[in-house]
Parts: sequence; structure tokens; C-alpha cells
Amino acid sequence: MNDLYDRLLRPLARLSIAKGLRYAHVAERLRRAYINVAQEIAGPKATVSSLSVMTGLQRRDVSGLLERTDEALPKPPDQLSRLVAHWLAHFDGTPLLQHGSVGSFDALAKTIRKDVHPKSMLDALIAAGTVAVDEGEVRLLKKAHVPLEGSEAQISYLGQNVGDHLATAVGNVLGDPSGYDLAVHYNGLSVEAAQALEKLWRARMEPVLQELNAKALEYQNKENGPARFRGGGYFHLEVEE
Repeated sequence: MNDLYDRLLRPLARLSIAKGLRYAHVAERLRRAYINVAQEIAGPKATVSSLSVMTGLQRRDVSGLLERTDEALPKPPDQLSRLVAHWLAHFDGTPLLQHGSVGSFDALAKTIRKDVHPKSMLDALIAAGTVAVDEGEVRLLKKAHVPLEGSEAQISYLGQNVGDHLATAVGNVLGDPSGYDLAVHYNGLSVEAAQALEKLWRARMEPVLQELNAKALEYQNKENGPARFRGGGYFHLEVEE
């Protein structure tokens, strides 16, 4: 059991230290998460005493957390990621003229944000290494926009992506019927074999995600509702000592 929690918490500790987050800050967020989940489980009849018993926190800590409001507001979805998604879905990722009223990068950018100049969005994509401009033509260098390494946008995306994946995996363990989380695991392979398998995984996953992106945009344009989804994949290669 200790090894299980180490596998979950070590990456979090690594990220926290790298971003300069002290233990006290992370512990505060964990206490708040304990209280929030305990409230969801206990329902409207939850009391300070019952939450204290469920979480193991002192009653004064529970009371203090319930009295304090979390002022963090949810961030809007990444507009640059949406731009690239629309580019892939509507233009199959082919190069676009930078300027023009129809079928250009500028026109595409304006469908995403009318209040932001297309050049600002283009500069951000160039800085992240997502696109390049050559003689008035904008080319996609990556099949998805990845924010600048270590940026707040990247950390935000990491939290959303890994949070959804972990929630799905935990749901599988706890018996939630809607969770879908499958993986294949092997050890005792040569590094070359593992790298060949990773190459196969990437080659097969990319068209699936592109098809999913195009279909999701089609549905979104036809109707709008309260549901959201996140689907993806990962391949973790590690050489064991």
C-alpha cells in the first residue's frame, strides 16, 4: 500500500518542488480536497464532527476550512488549443495563408477570438513551437498546441488532464460504471523493443485522436449541452535499475 501512494505522490512532489510550492501550500490544498470529497459523500446533513471523523482532521481545522472561501476562479479553455483543433478539423492541418478574409490563419483566429488580434495568437503559437511562418504562409509543426514549458498555461493543462485521468482510474477501482481506463504493461524488454512499441503506439493514437477531434467539433456545432469529455493516451517508458 505504501508503494501505491508513493507512485501517486512522488510525481506531485516533484512538480511542486520544481514550481517552488512549499509543503504547507500543498498540504493546505490536500486538506481542502479531503473536506470537499467528504462533503460530497456525506451529503447535506454533514456536520463538522462527521467530517472530522471521515477525514481524520481536527474539528477546528474542518471549521476553518469551511469558513474560508476558495477565491480561485476556473480558467477559460485554452483558445490556442481550440484554434489548432479547428485547423486540423476544418483544414486537415494543411498550411494556411497568414492573411485573407476566407481560409486564412487570420480568418481562422477570428472564429476563435474576435477580441484578440490574430497576430497576437500567431506570436504565441510561434513562441511555443506550434507553428512556423514562411513567406506569408503559416504551417503547423505539431498536431496539438502545447503551452510553453513550465508556463502557467501548461501547468493548468497538466492539472486538468491528469486530474481527469486519475478521476477515471479511481472510478474504475471504486466501481463507477462510466469509467474507461485501459492500459497494457510489460517489463523485461530491451530498450530497443520498448522504443519500437512506443513508435507503434504514437502512430496508431494520432489518427484516432484526430478523428475524435473532428467528430467532437461536428457535434459541438450542431448542439450544445452540459457534458464534457477528455480522451487521450500515454506511453510511459522507463529503464529499471
